[in-house]
Amino acid sequence: MLALNAVLLVLDTMQWILIGKPGAVMRILSLLTATVYCAMTPFPCFFWSIYADYQIYKDEDRIKKRFVPMVIPLILNLLLTFLSVFYGFLFVIDQNNIYHRGGLFYFMAGVCYFYLVYSVISIVRNRESLEKKVYISLLLFALPPFLGGIIQALFYGVSIVWACTALSIMIIFLNIQNSQLYTDPLTGLYNRRQLENYMRGWIKNGREGAALGVIMTDLDSFKRINDSWGHDAGDQALVEAGNILKDSFRREDLICRFGGDEFVIVLKIKEGGDLTDAVKRLKTNTRTFNERTEFPYSINFSVGFDVYDRESGMSVQQFMKQIDLFMYEDKSRKKSAEKTGAGLHKI
Repeated sequence: MLALNAVLLVLDTMQWILIGKPGAVMRILSLLTATVYCAMTPFPCFFWSIYADYQIYKDEDRIKKRFVPMVIPLILNLLLTFLSVFYGFLFVIDQNNIYHRGGLFYFMAGVCYFYLVYSVISIVRNRESLEKKVYISLLLFALPPFLGGIIQALFYGVSIVWACTALSIMIIFLNIQNSQLYTDPLTGLYNRRQLENYMRGWIKNGREGAALGVIMTDLDSFKRINDSWGHDAGDQALVEAGNILKDSFRREDLICRFGGDEFVIVLKIKEGGDLTDAVKRLKTNTRTFNERTEFPYSINFSVGFDVYDRESGMSVQQFMKQIDLFMYEDKSRKKSAEKTGAGLHKI
């Protein structure tokens, strides 16, 4: 999208420079520039629709299945573009080397808007499955070129659509940069930096009387997975652990990879029972995963959790140390139970 937008900005500029320039060479350049420009115009919108679809569904196979029907409008536009050199469907370069819109110019504009509108409808329909910041950035991308295209279509001679598209690409770029800054690259969960920012923001700005539940988990026997089946298996175990956590908590809950095989979940709750129910849900989903998994190992979590009391004056670091202690108490109880069980079995 970035490369196409840069090329279209150059072509748009060249068209304005060539207008009215006399001579056969200038006419050929004008025809060539207008042809390439019209042929390429819908492509940024097409690639945007693919980008938006992937952000919504994260499914490359879905894109492959929809590729052929989605590319048909592009093919029709390409056909009309090349025919326009002879029949003036999308554009006309008159004898004075001046560009005019052809009778089917709005077909090309319609193709662009088809991709934009299709993407916006998909984004809005799936808003519940998208993180809020992703949902807003996807919607914001479509707005500048949408409005710029309308203005350019209504006021001939105004050329702002590609400047508007450049603004939209900047929005997406910032979203990607922000995602990389605050997201764990292996699991796709938030990272420790985002957790600390979130906690500090809530402590400073949270509503009076609101409660915040925090759960810390780590994988049991993670070292054994790495030692027995290799680090690729260990990475896969972390990814699967992240998927279990995603399935166990709400979209508005903050799920983070705290470091190594430790994860932290932050929940806005109404009472302590909500936090206990969330832990039970995690244990149920973990058990279900282990019953159905085809991996040679099981995934199990040691869990520590508590409700943060803003009035306690504890810092984020102090509170996390307390949760960490609770988690390791849970791990110690498990190890003691295993040893006791092993001893009874020997007897």
